[in-house]
Amino acid sequence: MKATVRATLVVAVGTLQVFLAGCGSTESSKGSSLSRHMAAPFVTAYRAGHAAGKTVYDSTGKGAMVRESTWGGCTRRALNARTRASEADRGAWVQGCLDGVANEPTAPPTATVTHREENTGLLRSFRAWADAHEWRESGRHATKLTTVRLTARDYDIELVTDYGPDNREAAQELARHFVTWWDGGHGADGIARNVLVMGGDGTRLLHRRI
Repeated sequence: MKATVRATLVVAVGTLQVFLAGCGSTESSKGSSLSRHMAAPFVTAYRAGHAAGKTVYDSTGKGAMVRESTWGGCTRRALNARTRASEADRGAWVQGCLDGVANEPTAPPTATVTHREENTGLLRSFRAWADAHEWRESGRHATKLTTVRLTARDYDIELVTDYGPDNREAAQELARHFVTWWDGGHGADGIARNVLVMGGDGTRLLHRRI
């Protein structure tokens, strides 16, 4: 009688362990499935850009590709989008937009596209030029210059300042001086599309075409 009870208990415990293990693996597989469906920021940005580019293609046709690529239309659309996806990876948004205006199928990137690099040499050069042209008051408010690579050839300039939201007029003057300096042949390799003037807290105050 005791042997029968013991055997029954062993079978019951074994069954319970199998059941619990099965539940655990099911929960784990659910978690894996959910993580696979959570798109990375650069994928989300790409898809948002592709949708915008495809809308342009559908409304204007094949000519959109030249305008949006050669003339930098997609890079400027990325700035105007001001969406969370665009800010997550502006380069991926531009890549998606370019594929969309070319009526290409979606092909999201597998890693972050945007590449930021601080350039202290360019900042020193600009501030020295501003001093020489009696714009020292404007130039000295620029505290950091970053090149933001979006495609193999296109990039934006982010000019960090100590300005706040109430200094937009001064920020506009700084952007105007910067574009004048840049157009004088002081730019880096590639095509700079925009200069973004950033506040001291990292918020974007304005942007201007280069």
